Amino acid sequence: MPRAEISGDATLKHQNPLILITKDLFQTEIAVFEEGRLVEFYQEPNHQEGLVGNVYVGRISRILPGMESAFVDVGLERDGFLFEGDIGSAGFLEGDTYAKGARRNPSIKRLREGDRVLVQVSKEPMGPKGARLSSQLSLPGNYLVFMPYLNHIGVSRKVSGDERKRLREMVRRIRGDFKCGFILRTAAEHGEEGEFAAEMQALAEKWELIRCKAGLVEAPALVHQEADAVERSIREILLRSDGSVKTDDPEIAARCEDVMKSIGQDPGRVALWKDRKIRLFERYGIPGEVEKALRPKVWLPSGGCIVIQPTEALVSIDVNSGRYTGKRNLEETAFKINMEAAREVIRQLRLRSLGGIIVIDFIDMTDRKHREALLAELQKHLESDRAKSRILSISEFGLVEMTRKRSHKHLLRVMTGVCPCCEGRGRVAAPWRVAQNIVTSLQGFRGNGALRVKAAPEVIRYLEDNRDRFGLADDLRLEHWSYPQTTKYDIQSYK
Repeated sequence: MPRAEISGDATLKHQNPLILITKDLFQTEIAVFEEGRLVEFYQEPNHQEGLVGNVYVGRISRILPGMESAFVDVGLERDGFLFEGDIGSAGFLEGDTYAKGARRNPSIKRLREGDRVLVQVSKEPMGPKGARLSSQLSLPGNYLVFMPYLNHIGVSRKVSGDERKRLREMVRRIRGDFKCGFILRTAAEHGEEGEFAAEMQALAEKWELIRCKAGLVEAPALVHQEADAVERSIREILLRSDGSVKTDDPEIAARCEDVMKSIGQDPGRVALWKDRKIRLFERYGIPGEVEKALRPKVWLPSGGCIVIQPTEALVSIDVNSGRYTGKRNLEETAFKINMEAAREVIRQLRLRSLGGIIVIDFIDMTDRKHREALLAELQKHLESDRAKSRILSISEFGLVEMTRKRSHKHLLRVMTGVCPCCEGRGRVAAPWRVAQNIVTSLQGFRGNGALRVKAAPEVIRYLEDNRDRFGLADDLRLEHWSYPQTTKYDIQSYK
């Protein structure tokens, strides 16, 4: 089927969902729209593919019994870390021979430095931390996740009722005496036996190839490369939907068509953006949306707002009434803002790739039905989120606690760096404190000739206003930086 072509005159109305993909010299960017709104955004540098899902033969470089963890050299910039809880009943590599089940239920204390181990990246490196590893391997397919070390059959929590039972019985029958594990993904709902049997066979063959390769290579070595972000996005989003793909790169368009064919979908749903007057992402306003997603405050249609603050321990989200004052009473006002906030909070979690522990402080409501409706609204919008999550009931303090699996680096870390002025604290020293440091430095300064001080404009103004009080010399020159760097200053001699 010939590829569709679109130009700058194309309307913004589209099928749901819509995946936009662009590529430049530096990176590949992927944006996902649902109901006309940007809900996901990812970047993958061209020189570095994603690590999650990759399988490595690693070598244990250090063991920390007190932390119940070990560092494993897998050939990356920093050693990954393996927690005891991520070991399970895995097979280990001993010498040059793969010994399946050589150690059952191993603990960190039984490991030795230099041991070879087959591990999979479960979380990307973040900041100074290396990648999180697991020896409980899993290989994802379109409908199934294959787990070679577990004798278990599970079904996605998003599948319920009789369908859940049907799928489990079907997979148990197809698997037979093959002692391994499978999890049926959400896309498997209403699937046929033939589809599952073919995918089981393909995943088992892939695992056998990994297993054989692992026994032949020297550690550290990559033995399985997971699909890149483009392929993963298409497989996970478009397998069971009527969405489409648009890209401005002919090579990516051809790849997308191949992926669509491989999952049994119409490659004609891939369209090539041809207009050179305006970039694809600019046409859909993505740069502006991404810029907004870097700000802590998000405004709601009613005039309320949410404030998002990621920290080391958790993500804090505060819901405020903002400019909205309501029309009837406080309870109705709080309910309206909270319901709007629930929809936007889930969108922002997906867009910003936020995960871990999340605490949401909604506006207090006393009506039990309103509180139940709020939790139902959160659950409803989480159904479209591919990341695993769990929500607890509203606490006595009116807080909603939830967890969301981290699947990507969060947007703020990817798009920004630490401020050189405040060093990530979000605050800078007051001008009077910087001026105080300058005066102290001047008293002990050893130099030839008169002195010149350069600092931020507000610091210089403070010094000039208090020149007599500080006893500054008449020939002391006070000059401000050409850029506002509040905490820095420079003292030099001049003739």
